[in-house]
Formats: sequence, C-alpha cells, structure tokens
Amino acid sequence: MKIDFRNFDDSYYDQVCDFLIELSKDDRTHINWNWARWEWMFFHPDFNHDLMDKIGLWYCNDELVGLATFDHYFGEAFFAAKPGYEELQNDILEYTTANFSNEHGLGIAVNDKDTHMLDLLHSKKYAANDMTENILELTLSSVSLDYTIPEDITVKNMDIENDLYKLHHMLWKAFDNEGSVPVDDATMSKQKTMMSARNMNPFLHIVAENEEGEYVAYCGLWYSPKTDYVYVEPVCTLPEYRKKGLGKAVILEALKRGRSLGAEKAYVISDSPFYKSLGFQQHSHYTFYWHKD
Repeated sequence: MKIDFRNFDDSYYDQVCDFLIELSKDDRTHINWNWARWEWMFFHPDFNHDLMDKIGLWYCNDELVGLATFDHYFGEAFFAAKPGYEELQNDILEYTTANFSNEHGLGIAVNDKDTHMLDLLHSKKYAANDMTENILELTLSSVSLDYTIPEDITVKNMDIENDLYKLHHMLWKAFDNEGSVPVDDATMSKQKTMMSARNMNPFLHIVAENEEGEYVAYCGLWYSPKTDYVYVEPVCTLPEYRKKGLGKAVILEALKRGRSLGAEKAYVISDSPFYKSLGFQQHSHYTFYWHKD
C-alpha cells in the first residue's frame, strides 16, 4: 500500500468534505466532526487561514484516506482514517500531536465507545480531561415540526445577499457580547466570508423578524444531498425576545425544510434540555483527551 502525504490547500476542500461524509455514512462514531462542522470552521471569522497548510492529508492511489486538522486554532484537533486504513492512525496521530499542539498541549475529542481510538491515545500518553462534547439526534419523521409564533413575528429564510448587517447585529447581541456592535470593514468582511460558505443553502438558514424588520432569532442548518442528515449550528435569540418560543420556531422551520430536501435525521452538539424538549435524544458522548509535552 503506497501512501502519499500532502499538505492541504484550497483545491482539496471538497475532497475533505467528501471524506467526512463517507466517514459518517454508516458508522457515526465521528458524527461530531461531520462535513458541516468542517465547513462551519473553514468559513468562520475566527479560522486562521494562514495555518491551513498544516492540515494533513493521506492519499492511497489518489483517494483521500486520512485526515488531520486543527479546530479553528491550534490546541484542539481531529484526525481519522477511512475503514480499512486503520494502520495509518498511529502516523496520523503523531503528525497531529507534533503540528497542532499549543503551549497548553493538545486536546482531541473521542467517542467514549471507540475503544480502538482510546487505546491508541493512551499508548501516546493522552489522558482524559473534564471537557466533553455531547451529540443529540432527532429522527425527523418521529416528531411534529409545527410551531406557533407571536402575531408581530415573521419566520422566514435569511436574505444572505442584502441583510448581512442585520444578521451581524443580531449575532453580536444574541451571544451576549458587550459594547457597541463592531461594523468596521475587517469585521464585516469576515462576516461576509461566513455567509459565502460553499454549501450554505439560504433556504435552510431561518430567522425570526419583528415588525421593524430586525432579526431577533436565528437557526443555521447545514445539509448535503450526499447525506441523510442535517446539522444544527448555530441557534440564538436576542435576550429581550427569549422565552417566547422563537428559538423553537426557527429550529422547527429549518428542520421542516431540511426534511423536504431529503434529510431523515438531525444532529446537534448539545446536552441542553431545550433540544430534548423538541424530541432530540442522546446519540453519543465524547471526552477530550489531552497530551502535554
């Protein structure tokens, strides 16, 4: 088996998406690191594109069979090999540790039931930390996706082309940032980049809008017709509009639209009772394992 290592550049972007889709198609051990999380990270304002050539790719006969990537910044990472190429995992982990650690070391989230990966990490002196990720799953056909909203609120898909400032203002306030909303050219350029994600479908990005035309709640939903699921990220509501059912409304509207496109499942990284009240159930749990030199 001849393995070819390559450093990532933009030309490999879609191949990484397809790799992650294939990785989660049958065995959803890695559903926490699906193609949509990759896309969300890659176009996120905080992603450091100056470091992206550090992302490692392993090829066999021009097929991408292994991946090592950091998550937004050094200090957290994800790595995996396709089924049948597990023998590469040791080399991929060594590369991951050597290239993505920061001054505090390196953290990798591992499915609690993935005994092979846990054994590998233990052999490399990784130890469990108290940081975790939890995945909830919803079977879309098993719940009602109907909702009610106040009369002065409209639920619709976001106007990505024309309402970037409206979304930016809402996100800044909904995530409880302090101070005035920054609208400098650099900040708005980053927000524009986020909205330009290659597989972003405006039909699935749902907002609640008040009578003044302000966005007051938002749900981002990510779907690829190559999969049978949607991924929820992010969901937020302005503080003064919380407890009015708007978060529920934008999520259910997005899920309804995702189902109309062919999605059968929905996943979200959360352990919140809010999602469980919508019908989401426990799918998998991940513990971070840390390595320090």
